[in-house]
Amino acid sequence: MMKIDCDITELIRSDFNSLWRCTKHGETLEISVPYLRPDSKLFSVYITKREDRYIVCDGGDVWDLLSGFCNIPLDERKDHLAMLAERFNLKEGSSHGDPLFFNECNDPELISSRVFDLANFATMAASSLVSFDVFESQDESRDRFARKANDFIEKIIPADFTIKRKCEISQVQGFKFSAVIATSSKIWLVSYVNGSDQASFRKNINDVAKSFKRAWSSSLSTQIQKTIPLINNEARGYNPDKLGWVLDDLRADSKGTLVEWTQKESISQLLTQ
Repeated sequence: MMKIDCDITELIRSDFNSLWRCTKHGETLEISVPYLRPDSKLFSVYITKREDRYIVCDGGDVWDLLSGFCNIPLDERKDHLAMLAERFNLKEGSSHGDPLFFNECNDPELISSRVFDLANFATMAASSLVSFDVFESQDESRDRFARKANDFIEKIIPADFTIKRKCEISQVQGFKFSAVIATSSKIWLVSYVNGSDQASFRKNINDVAKSFKRAWSSSLSTQIQKTIPLINNEARGYNPDKLGWVLDDLRADSKGTLVEWTQKESISQLLTQ
């Protein structure tokens, strides 16, 4: 049996160093670093020399990784990555329209520290964003989306309109609408559709559909201009291929209106109809 003393660090160092791999692609080196991605593969960084500069880059891998494993809304994902990049003194570039992150130096002796900074950034980004998305509860997902949607609607409604949030209407008892937008004679009912898994998303769709159907059959119908389901199509539970007929029913009960979050600007037009 091996004696336990500080010599074991040599064994650890040897095993750890054996995980490093280098592959040359033209004028670029791909360095596989011993840090695991959520899919159990190793992260890679890319080193390129341009004139007197050494550029160490993630090659867009961090963004590609999060696109596959993280369902946090796009703008929040970008903001979080930008904050982390600043912490590690990284710059942001673009590859085919998607973000990539890099740093650079003129002294080759600084390349190793640049590689470690980039690898640690990639690991922290994956750990914080993917873990947040996986363990976020249904209530947290719903509340976070509601805050974003509320802020957006608050900005786009005309100055002479009123808005009430999370509101129950006497003519449609038993249901609450995410936002009730009104003028002196017209009303628009908005409900947010969200879900951290497919089952909860389907249930939310059914609840919203019922509330709109009840509203259109109530005495309030003469004032209703639009019933607007605002769908969080960036949520983890959103799967249009498996929710197709349920979404069709929602569209029917909404009198033809269906707005996805990524097309939310269209609500401004709906408020003029």
